[in-house]
Amino acid sequence: MRLQLGYLLCLCSVVVFLTREGTYAMPQRAAKTNVSQSLNPVTAQSHSDDDEDFVPYQGERFTTFDWMLFKSLSKTNPSNVLISPISIKLALVLLYEGAQEQTAQELANVMQLPVNLLATRERFTNILKSLQTPSPAYTLNIGSRIYIDNNVLLRQRYAATVKTFYNTNVFSTDMLDVHALATKVNSWINNITDGHIENMINDEKSLKDTVMLIANGMFFKGAWRRQYFAAEKTRVSKFYINANDHVNVPFMHSVGRFYCGESAKLGAKILRIPYDGSKFAMYILLPHTLTGVDHVLDEIDPFTLGREMWAMQDLPLNIWIPKFKFEFTSHLERTLRALGIHDIFDNTALLTGIAKTKRGAKHLQVSDVLHKTGIEVNENGTIAFAATEIQIGNKIEEGTFNANHPFVFYIEDETTGTILFVGVVRNPLDAPGTTAQVETESRFGSQDHTNTTRPVVPVAISAEERYNFFNIDLLQRINENIDGNVILSPSSAKVALMSLVEGTGGRTRQELLSALRLPPEEHAIRRTARLTLALLKNSRNGTEIDVATSLWTNPNLSASEYYKTALQQHYDTNVQQLNFADANGAAQTINNWVRETTRNNINTIVQPGTLDPDTQLLLTSALYFKGRWLKSFDRDSTHMRCFYVPQHGCRNVSMMENNSKYRYAYIGSLDAEVAELPYSDGRTSMLIFLPAHEQSDPYLQILTKDLSYVPMKTLLASLMETEMLLSIPRFSIESKLDLRSPLMRMGVLDIFRAAANFTGIAHNNYMRIGNIMQNAKIEVDEEGTIAAAVTELTIIPLMGMGQNFIANRPFIFAIVDVPTGETLFAGRLMDPIMRSSSST
Repeated sequence: MRLQLGYLLCLCSVVVFLTREGTYAMPQRAAKTNVSQSLNPVTAQSHSDDDEDFVPYQGERFTTFDWMLFKSLSKTNPSNVLISPISIKLALVLLYEGAQEQTAQELANVMQLPVNLLATRERFTNILKSLQTPSPAYTLNIGSRIYIDNNVLLRQRYAATVKTFYNTNVFSTDMLDVHALATKVNSWINNITDGHIENMINDEKSLKDTVMLIANGMFFKGAWRRQYFAAEKTRVSKFYINANDHVNVPFMHSVGRFYCGESAKLGAKILRIPYDGSKFAMYILLPHTLTGVDHVLDEIDPFTLGREMWAMQDLPLNIWIPKFKFEFTSHLERTLRALGIHDIFDNTALLTGIAKTKRGAKHLQVSDVLHKTGIEVNENGTIAFAATEIQIGNKIEEGTFNANHPFVFYIEDETTGTILFVGVVRNPLDAPGTTAQVETESRFGSQDHTNTTRPVVPVAISAEERYNFFNIDLLQRINENIDGNVILSPSSAKVALMSLVEGTGGRTRQELLSALRLPPEEHAIRRTARLTLALLKNSRNGTEIDVATSLWTNPNLSASEYYKTALQQHYDTNVQQLNFADANGAAQTINNWVRETTRNNINTIVQPGTLDPDTQLLLTSALYFKGRWLKSFDRDSTHMRCFYVPQHGCRNVSMMENNSKYRYAYIGSLDAEVAELPYSDGRTSMLIFLPAHEQSDPYLQILTKDLSYVPMKTLLASLMETEMLLSIPRFSIESKLDLRSPLMRMGVLDIFRAAANFTGIAHNNYMRIGNIMQNAKIEVDEEGTIAAAVTELTIIPLMGMGQNFIANRPFIFAIVDVPTGETLFAGRLMDPIMRSSSST
């Protein structure tokens, strides 16, 4: 009877232990000790803590000058740029308070100040009040000082004004003593920036003829609102400086809900990452293309940003952001002149509101505007600092989501719309005293497919996700030696290998733990086994998953009772005695068990006469899966279409089609499209990975390698429901695989060697694994899927010791348990007509 609209898969694993009479091993069972280990589990916060109803600032934005200044500086500086607009504006507005006529008009026009002085004062008073309100959630220091020469007749009205509205003190000092002046300024800036700017003034000679100096300092240290970026999830990957060059930098990774939007005008994605305290947030504008940051700089303005911020949505996202740390020093005279502020730098400057003019005295004018900034963004949050110095003297005598390419960012006080810092990152490693090695990729690509590196996005590695890495790692190793179709069951192999762990010790045990990504503690391993077995036993709404494991023992073997009990209690393994001396009878018993467990989809795992009479233990693990598609395929929609097989071209095969909503995404780090085909149980799905550029990776080895760096749960979280035409071929695959070589390349060596330590299984016998065989079969069509697989491990005696998704080319597929990300089956389809493959 044919299945209806479903999917059927089953697999069986067998482990065979053999020994030889006369061999002897001293009992090596180590004494059991209770080992406690300090764990730092990642616990999800409650929804009430996580939910954030972000509302953008609704008042009139005061950031036009900020973006004009930033854009002008960015266009003239090819490297990283960072400025603090509020720091610069606070310094300039102190000049504006003492400016008259043309000088004041230029400052007001360019800075877009309110129409009258009282409104300007109110605006800055509110900004400073917001910024200077203390909070335990973050640190923000901001302040201004004015140093004026003792011989200058300061207007008391000016001193009172800047103190009242801008919280700025004026200090009279001997400006001729440039060393003392530099020391005072540097000490104050160093204090307000928490030691991050030690020498605002490096060249004391630059203070010659200075009669007044305005200094502003700002320091911000904020932790992310939640622990988005765990340090252990940070990975080194490529940051593309341009289309040809890249540097390797550490990327932080997070999976969660963030406010994000798309801007067609800017050609960029906009991501918001809030800081603790519900006041500040970092916004990252990531261009759609590697070279798109210049376009963003051309088009960005506060009106566009305001509109796009209201369009941002709370979305589940995977984000990858490079850690970066750099400093930026700028002399702003040229930039300010370009924006229209000229008078303050010329001998026509009219700053008579600051000081009284003596007869015959020269006018005050600005000789320099020096701005120093720095920023560090890491897993904990952000540290940013800035200082602005304006020297006023007599010039008449003198004649810098996957953010893996350049992006713009800014930090905003969301309660006032004030931009604290804005910058562009063109190279995360470009910092003072740091030389980044820039690698240029060949335009022809890598010629060594086995060592090809691709722009793999760094990803998270939780304990659960590390455990799941074995699944794709095994598929990757198998694909290295097979050109054709492949089907295997990582889950079945893991069940068999975990059962071995209980009976191993020393280096043999450690190799298995490392390959399986298991913790060293016995209780933790058993807990993982229970969770794995639990998800492999499920029957719901027409989809059925079942796993069975059996240990067959030779009646003459003094197998460890502790080991057999552990298998029964923690691995749901049935222990039975079997006379291996009757090779044909033993094979028939095992095959009957396999046939029953796999619902007659696998008839034999052991060929009659092939069992060694010296076999002492045989471990079998069978996995059965029958799934019904949640969204079935109509047979009338199946048509003969081209499937492009490498080196053969078009093959006409039956392509099934369905027009519906499926979860889908293009994953840039894989350069592949991913579609999810759910089963009827609501938790199991088939994922199909379709490479975007199959010509550069015809046998999908690069894609498989890249998949080993991306947790399955991360991939699942990336998928979004999309209306699409889905077209996949009918296919049937049967594979007979020897897993010994792939496992050895994964670091599992000892179990195949004379040094194998299986003393937890049999105290008086040296044993080793001869080979590990797995048979697997899968069939996918409109009505259902029939699949089966068998894994056999043999231990032998030691001698003496919302779019079209057309899968019309090779692809990788996986059947996963969605809640846990566990891969039940994984495979590669190269040619739908090819039925079987094998490796030896």
